[in-house]
Amino acid sequence: MNTGSRRRCALTWLTLICLALVASCGRKTDPLTPPSPRSEAVKNVDAVVRDAVAFLSWPIPTKNVEGKDLGPAEILGFRVFRAEIERDRKRARYKLVAEISLSKPAPADVRSGRVFWSDPNLRYGQVYGYRIRVVNVRGGMSQPSEEVRVAPLLSLAAPKLLSAVAGDSYNLLSWDLVTTRADGSKYEGFVGYNVYRGIEKGRYDEMPLNKEPLQTNTYKDAAAVNNKTYYYTVRAVDSPIRPWKESLDSPEAAAMSRDLMPPGRPTGLTVVPGVGRIFLTWNENKEKDLAGYYVYRSTKSAKGFKRLTGKPINRSTYSDETVKPGVTYYYAVTAVDASGNESPKSKEQKAYAEKLI
Repeated sequence: MNTGSRRRCALTWLTLICLALVASCGRKTDPLTPPSPRSEAVKNVDAVVRDAVAFLSWPIPTKNVEGKDLGPAEILGFRVFRAEIERDRKRARYKLVAEISLSKPAPADVRSGRVFWSDPNLRYGQVYGYRIRVVNVRGGMSQPSEEVRVAPLLSLAAPKLLSAVAGDSYNLLSWDLVTTRADGSKYEGFVGYNVYRGIEKGRYDEMPLNKEPLQTNTYKDAAAVNNKTYYYTVRAVDSPIRPWKESLDSPEAAAMSRDLMPPGRPTGLTVVPGVGRIFLTWNENKEKDLAGYYVYRSTKSAKGFKRLTGKPINRSTYSDETVKPGVTYYYAVTAVDASGNESPKSKEQKAYAEKLI
């Protein structure tokens, strides 16, 4: 390499070194670190026991261990650990009893941001402890939740043969009286009933419809909204006041109340004959759920009426242009509501179809 080439090479290296020094100058910033995908521990675990089944529910965490927002996509599911609490044991031995996937939670259930899970076939008198851990999408787990404990006790038998009969703005429920415990042994103490309702099959509100336990085996749900399906279950209770022990759920029954009250009969029907047609008018009904009117016609008074309108018309006038000249016709009008209830016919009126001159 000649002298000129060496000089050019040295200048090139000096240039690169200067550029590197310039790039490294200035204020240093902390490196950006992504938020932790590890969830905070599950909080506020609810646990109740009915007969030999424990029912647990808990909210899906929304924060990570750093207290930052945690997206639902970061949580894969949950692991449920159970221990049999013994008095002579200083430390409970927890074992994995369930893994719940948020994408396919069954037999658990996920709704309104909470997970619902039940643990059946427990032993009467045994105290059980539960802890929940969150599993993130990378396989890591949260710290265990605080321990919750339940103690299964023999309860009343679940009510049988629940039925629901729909009425107008109400559903009437009935079921068999409970006279035994869950094991079939006879029970002679207090027996009351709590009625639960939901709008989805197998899902019920947390609080019963009744304010205090019922002492009869019937209940009228007068708060039902027409044309809406409700699902019901009933539980037996052994005390008129809390704390009581509830039985397991009765078989489910469903009903949808319907509007059975027809509108009032239309009034003020007037018919005006003309050439080739007869014009009708009447007073408007005032019902809020009015769907319209049907128009009927006959060639005989008080009988033989046939409907002229296929669907309810939403006006209080009608022009019958299918008349034959020289024939006397009798007309009546009915009102129809949104549930399809039809009123009695209005007072009939007659008109003579004029002949063409």
